[in-house]
Amino acid sequence: MRNRTKTGANEQRTVAYSKVDVIKLDTKCLYAGKLERIKQWKEKPHSHPFCEILFVFSGKGETCIDDKTYSIKKGDILIYNPNSVHWESTLGEAGLELGYFGITNFQLSGLPFDCLISKDSSPILRTGSNEADFHFYFRSLVEEMCEDAQYNELMAKYWARLILIRILRLANISEAKFIANAIFTRIHQYLSGHFSEIESMDQICDELDVSKYYLSHVFKNYMGMPPMQYVTTRRIAHAKKLLQETDMTASAIGEACGYKDHVLFFKTFKKLEGVTPLVYRKQATGTPRSAPEESASEYPPDSTL
Repeated sequence: MRNRTKTGANEQRTVAYSKVDVIKLDTKCLYAGKLERIKQWKEKPHSHPFCEILFVFSGKGETCIDDKTYSIKKGDILIYNPNSVHWESTLGEAGLELGYFGITNFQLSGLPFDCLISKDSSPILRTGSNEADFHFYFRSLVEEMCEDAQYNELMAKYWARLILIRILRLANISEAKFIANAIFTRIHQYLSGHFSEIESMDQICDELDVSKYYLSHVFKNYMGMPPMQYVTTRRIAHAKKLLQETDMTASAIGEACGYKDHVLFFKTFKKLEGVTPLVYRKQATGTPRSAPEESASEYPPDSTL
């Protein structure tokens, strides 16, 4: 799964973090892989509801993050905070080889959930004399995730965790504090595991036995968005995955993601992605799937969809 500002100065901001106990980090590695791209390649802009970290094994190119473009080269680390719109591209005649992984379930003091850097910090880290170490870590992580070996998921989890800690050290993060909030963890886990079933805030409050005010306050403090907005984000992210990987009709996908009203699904999908589900499928896969296309009756009456 690899679903992914020219600045004149190479300023690296020093972020103040505190000491980190690796054993207490409850991080989860969602996926890992490697991309090899030849010259004249450009990825489509996209985002993720979690943190993604990349390492440039070889070559050079550019990355655009939230409308800012940065030059990248061999040995660089790229950090994409949750929901940041980004894409990479090769530069000139050079190719680009990238290692990447998605990671979630961590909290740094003063930052939203799963955010590794602040908005005014550079998302590009130069590894310098540590390049060989990071090269080894990323290669090892990718190999663990790609091989069907015993305990490979557990090994991948710890390789990803090691990379995260080494990034904190590389960025001169000296007094970092990982926040453990049991209530938030319960809320986040419930929303992540039941996003297709959730219909209202009342349902969440009843299930978790918390008030609406407390639910909204705690969740928005960590995630930077209201609970129901997060539910919608997770639904559409899952819908995009199904559109790319299955032959299900768009209406069936909407139902699988929690939308009983397919008109609402189409409207929500286009509002967030800018295109209808079928247009997204065609753009993402290059061609429509072999399953019959939705009939006109399956589209909302609004012709703009």
